[in-house]
Amino acid sequence: MSDAKAVSRDTRVVVLSQFVTAFSWTYVYVFLPFYIQELSPFDREATLLWTGWILGVTGLASTIFAPIWGGMAARVSPKRLYEIGMLLQAGFMALMGVTASLPVLLLLRFLIGCIGGLSTIALIIVSASSARENITANVGLFQAALTSGQIAGPIAGAFSAELIGYRATFLAGGVVMPIAFVIVHLRLSPLPTFRPELSQRRPSRGGLVAGWLLCFAASIQIVFLPSVLPEILSGLRIAQTQAIRVAGFIVFAYGITSVLGSYFLSRLAIRQGRRRTLLWAACVASAFQLLLGATGSVVTFGLIRALQVGLIAGVIPIVFAEVAGSAHGAAIGFINTSRFAANAAGPLIATALFAHGSPFGLYLGLSAFTLLVLLLFLGVPAASAARSSSSKIA
Repeated sequence: MSDAKAVSRDTRVVVLSQFVTAFSWTYVYVFLPFYIQELSPFDREATLLWTGWILGVTGLASTIFAPIWGGMAARVSPKRLYEIGMLLQAGFMALMGVTASLPVLLLLRFLIGCIGGLSTIALIIVSASSARENITANVGLFQAALTSGQIAGPIAGAFSAELIGYRATFLAGGVVMPIAFVIVHLRLSPLPTFRPELSQRRPSRGGLVAGWLLCFAASIQIVFLPSVLPEILSGLRIAQTQAIRVAGFIVFAYGITSVLGSYFLSRLAIRQGRRRTLLWAACVASAFQLLLGATGSVVTFGLIRALQVGLIAGVIPIVFAEVAGSAHGAAIGFINTSRFAANAAGPLIATALFAHGSPFGLYLGLSAFTLLVLLLFLGVPAASAARSSSSKIA
């Protein structure tokens, strides 16, 4: 097989494996707040805080460990790291179905976060396998595949939880992960360590930090909602017996628009420019975020949420592409921690404000923060000059 065909196949394998991984992750995520409510011996406020920590601790751990995974790719084959992470995640996820203790559930979510470098390793492989002119489109495809898994997972998990119960659904979610392992083990080419050369344009420190903040802000707009969906649906007068199913449909709907936004905006950015695309997409998405506070029906809420997520999701692959095409593994790991940090901060911020503050204050704060870091990103140099050619696995 020619090198070009092998590179194309490797990109497809990583994209497919990320779909399966994301499906497994969100298969259990959408009903996790309801499961916590069922297990909790505490009052409403304390249960909301436990929910925020259990959902958020995974992102917190991943924020710490993702750069470590990225750095390990310089010493261990990325393929081997990818395979080990999949098997560990499958085991921890299955164990979540056999505990009735909130502290143990918190610990397992933390351990899953410690191996949250899977997407960092996948990004390294995609980056190394892509020509410079294709990096934006390939990262957009990667993001679209990841989000496609996040679409299919919630609706399947919601129905599974109703049909076979929470615990059996956890076990089923763990079983899905070995499928991704088999795909990678059999189809991904053997990969040596990742030691990229210095590129002609490397990310500046200011550009890297500003890019991290913008991805963080965009990711929070996407991930905060599931932790407070039980409260939102209650406020929209949805019966508790229907709440899990309705939650699955809402996450499913904005997952579809997230895929479309990631895929098409990353390609639009190639033609009209990355920064121009970022400017209008982030501004319009933040305006829709504010409109969520003015909705009075679940249908209107779902439609506005779908439009908002479709636009803000397109911001992430565009920013990633600016970094991934000209950076070493640790830098790619660093920018990827923005999503993990958002996974941690989003549920914590949302549940805290819903317990003690105003939902509209949450929507306003998220929009204002996004626009602030957008201005910062647009105001700093994206890259600095360096010496050599594009990154690759060597």
